Amino acid sequence: MKDVALIAGVSPATVSRVLTNKGNIASETKARIYSAMEQVNYVPSGQQQAGKSKTVCLAIARTPSDFVGNAFFSDVLCGISDAAKQIEYNVLFSLAYTMEEQIEKCARLYKEKQAGGFIFTSVLSSDKDMLLQKMQELQIPFVLIGKSLTHNVFSVHNDNMRDSYMATTYLINKGYKNILLLTPNVNQDVVHDRIHGYRRAVEEHGLHIASTHVVYCDDDEEGIMRTLERVRQEGIVFDAIMTMENIMSLSALKYCQSKGLRVPEDLGILCFNNAAYLDKLSPSITCVDLNPTLLGAEAFKLLKDIMNAAPADRIHKSVTLPSEIIERNST
Repeated sequence: MKDVALIAGVSPATVSRVLTNKGNIASETKARIYSAMEQVNYVPSGQQQAGKSKTVCLAIARTPSDFVGNAFFSDVLCGISDAAKQIEYNVLFSLAYTMEEQIEKCARLYKEKQAGGFIFTSVLSSDKDMLLQKMQELQIPFVLIGKSLTHNVFSVHNDNMRDSYMATTYLINKGYKNILLLTPNVNQDVVHDRIHGYRRAVEEHGLHIASTHVVYCDDDEEGIMRTLERVRQEGIVFDAIMTMENIMSLSALKYCQSKGLRVPEDLGILCFNNAAYLDKLSPSITCVDLNPTLLGAEAFKLLKDIMNAAPADRIHKSVTLPSEIIERNST
């Protein structure tokens, strides 16, 4: 647009007004602008032609190591992309290392009309208030994958307390009595909710499980295997492992194999989040399927409705999606 403005001898703002049919621009000026567009082969984006953005952005404020190899993020993105493709919307992906950087990037993308709305996922609990408050102050359309107890926002989420209760109850009904909950030490609402669901199921079934059965660890393979060995050396008895993420279950399985533990006879394994590779392992891994593709699709549909509605017509909505246990050979 700046090149077009330079050739036509006008400001970029004038070019923008011509493209969006705003303002009273002289026909001679319009002709110069259209001629300049042809010279540089400039094709206006759909958002400039229509005056409304048809681009949404999936924004994550984490380090790449937090989500590389985690099928949840790619499945969410696929759900967003498939839903967007059906109505010819575009999808951007924005990665920031800090919440401050994410807020700055989202505000810039929105101001420059590169994105008309945002989908946020995997927001740390410590960052959530800052992000949601700033987006609301700037009146930027967004949908949160997750939930907020302190802000009335548009959100799509699983009931993580329900899902953890369901998974723990499933393991108990399979005969496991000492279930180890293995989790990365991350300050996220999803982690807290799953711990609560786990403890509730244990208490309701009359099992005494000490606080040591909720074990925090690094989420890399070496850290997981080191933690499991430490737990066994400390004499903590467990006959099942429930991991917060699917990729963590691979390290749990490797640990069992290195120690000659039979799965599921000696030790059961269950994880949250399904992934295609879980069915290809030996033994295959039982999981709680959180329907991340549906989460992405529903988040996009909700965001699209927000973007096309006047601020006064936006009625806050929270959507809770179902989850299910996919039983495989590890339990």
